[in-house]
Amino acid sequence: MVLRVVLLVSLLFCSVCRVAAADTSPNVVFLSPDNSRFWQMVAGFMTQVAEDLEVEFDVQFDEERHRLSYLRLVQQVLDREDKPDYLIIMWKDQVTTQILEYARQHKVKVFSFNTAVPEAAREKVGAAPREKLENWIGHLGVDNVSGGQKLARLLEQRALERSLIQPGQPVPIVALTGTLDSSAARDRIRGLLEVTDGESAQLLQSVRADWSEVQARDKTSVLLKRYPNMAVVWSASDGMALGAIDAAKRAGRHPGKDLVVGGVDWEPEALAAIRTGELHVSLGRHFMGGGLALLLVHDYHRGYDFADSGQSASLHYQFQAATADNVDEIAHMLAPENWKAVDFRAFSRVFNSQLREVPVSADGLMDGFSAALVKQPIR
Repeated sequence: MVLRVVLLVSLLFCSVCRVAAADTSPNVVFLSPDNSRFWQMVAGFMTQVAEDLEVEFDVQFDEERHRLSYLRLVQQVLDREDKPDYLIIMWKDQVTTQILEYARQHKVKVFSFNTAVPEAAREKVGAAPREKLENWIGHLGVDNVSGGQKLARLLEQRALERSLIQPGQPVPIVALTGTLDSSAARDRIRGLLEVTDGESAQLLQSVRADWSEVQARDKTSVLLKRYPNMAVVWSASDGMALGAIDAAKRAGRHPGKDLVVGGVDWEPEALAAIRTGELHVSLGRHFMGGGLALLLVHDYHRGYDFADSGQSASLHYQFQAATADNVDEIAHMLAPENWKAVDFRAFSRVFNSQLREVPVSADGLMDGFSAALVKQPIR
């Protein structure tokens, strides 16, 4: 009898806590690693999700684009008199532990997304959320290793279709990658290395262009002279891919015909280049990752933990390829007016009891976001 009373009291207490949490709105700050076109798009999508979920939301852009300036931005936000409940951040090499420790001291919870925790920091903070630090509540990331592999295979296939190499010869590839402190850049190039074994594809050289279109253009100009037989430019971002296309055209090459180029990010300029045929493919949909992270934080705050089914607090999803076959559909997903037309409460377990019966799936939620955006009428 006593046990039944204790259990009843516990259930009532949990119910009261959940109701209390449901009456509050989380205050969330997103710290963007830079103010590039891609991250402006990420922040815009997050803003719309926040509006639907009635989340108090703020974005701070790191215009200096450096790990130390990012750390300073974290400190400035946490030194506010009115501190946020949650930070949504990217991991940066050499400052990961400081970010988490500073947030812990200020009793602010952290949700990371897009980039994985750096190897050097894992001993102190753990490889996954809640492993060593309770204030690191969750992580959401796109599978960048798989993305690097997928991009390479799509470009290799296109080069073969275009008969850019002799039969039986490996496809010659050059690669443009991002900054040294980006785990996304490292993971994407790792995926490329796993499929360029010299048999079907050969990596001639990988160069760092620091996510810069200008650097990519200048370095591709050099690579074109060094490797006149190169058939593919694999780029870790669309911006760098567009720089490579510019360099190739200046050198008298014809991207899309005698050179196959692909990137990552679904930038509008990249989609335009897919339409002209100069860019073969762009991997994306991770622009919605920030919005999904915000949804998960919102539900967590309101009493519905995304890890409450015994699953990991670290969630992952896959890239989607934009090509000439689906570029108009992808462009429809990127239109801000369509973001506004979707009610993102439809994906929240707070507002939809049927969603509480199944484990949270990052791929499933991203598929849901995509489907909702695609079905919006063309204006």
